Amino acid sequence: MTQELQEQAIAQLAKRGVEIEDIAEGTRNFLTDKYHDELDEQTLTQAISRVLHKDEVADIILTALYLDEQAETMPDDQPLKRRLQRDANGHNVDEILAIAITQQFSAAATVHYGLLDDLKPGLIGVINDKTDSINVYLDDILAALIASAAMTYLELLGGNNY
Repeated sequence: MTQELQEQAIAQLAKRGVEIEDIAEGTRNFLTDKYHDELDEQTLTQAISRVLHKDEVADIILTALYLDEQAETMPDDQPLKRRLQRDANGHNVDEILAIAITQQFSAAATVHYGLLDDLKPGLIGVINDKTDSINVYLDDILAALIASAAMTYLELLGGNNY
């Protein structure tokens, strides 16, 4: 069940337009922009794998993507749908789910998620700005995965010495 759950989460991310390489690119960009270091690609791959291959992370990914999909099929006259379509301030469920991912890795991952969610670099911003689908949860999940992978990468190197 564990491997099946994790593979399904990765497959659903891909179905919504987020590949493992997108997570790697976002993590790579975040780490090089923040710490100005050359990255070890093998360690980066290992870090991303550690993040994506936790059942708790897979559960959150699948739940969040399901909520985005359900929001798209919700009748247009529903007040919640209108809030989700514009990712309304005050609807913080997306942030709560993202933080539930980052808290499994470190407080630093949670802080860095907040930065990524605020700045919306790269694919995070592209997903956030899409108007042809509802991605209230997906952009936050991607930011959380990148922040968690970045902090896991630093831990694999022996810790964050910055």
